[in-house]
Amino acid sequence: MNIFKCSIIIMMKNKIESTFDAKSFKYVSFADKQLYVADYTERTNSVRSVEVLNVKPTDVDALIIQNPAKINISTAIFTSHCFIDKNGEEPPQCECIMYPTVLSAKSFLLFIEIKDCKPKNAANYHSEAKEKIISNVQLFRDKEIIDNDKIVYAVVSFPRKAKTNFHNHLIKASEWKRFRDDYRIMIKGTNEITVKNEKSIS
Repeated sequence: MNIFKCSIIIMMKNKIESTFDAKSFKYVSFADKQLYVADYTERTNSVRSVEVLNVKPTDVDALIIQNPAKINISTAIFTSHCFIDKNGEEPPQCECIMYPTVLSAKSFLLFIEIKDCKPKNAANYHSEAKEKIISNVQLFRDKEIIDNDKIVYAVVSFPRKAKTNFHNHLIKASEWKRFRDDYRIMIKGTNEITVKNEKSIS
């Protein structure tokens, strides 16, 4: 691997750790055809938290990431209180950011929010989940980790819901357009997504 590619690979991690407390993030990378993002926080009383796995968990429902091209994907997992500022303020926090390990300006960036609640309670968390996404994307823009004009992806997942895709319940068309136009976020409510290539997710 040449020096140029090495510098690209560590760029996202370096940007995050030069801005926030390095100990507040966990990193994993996989190039498997399927990945799983699971939130163990509530079920284990915070003994375990968010985990990205390459084997389907049997003890918790998870967001499924289809990766048919076997792209090497890295994830920076946000641990508890990782974004506290110098004034002790803590913004709403989602779970993690996922991206191709070898980054370019056109690579996808995916912010993930998971709510491990009973399906009947999911609607109670719709607004909170969207606020977390908006807050964290804007924080990354403000800190110059990602460019202001970069369009990013976001997924809100309720893994216990039987329906894989519940997008229309989470966000109406007019609100989706506002996310796209005002926040430059392509948001989707689903429990399964596909990484099509290094630039695109569906």
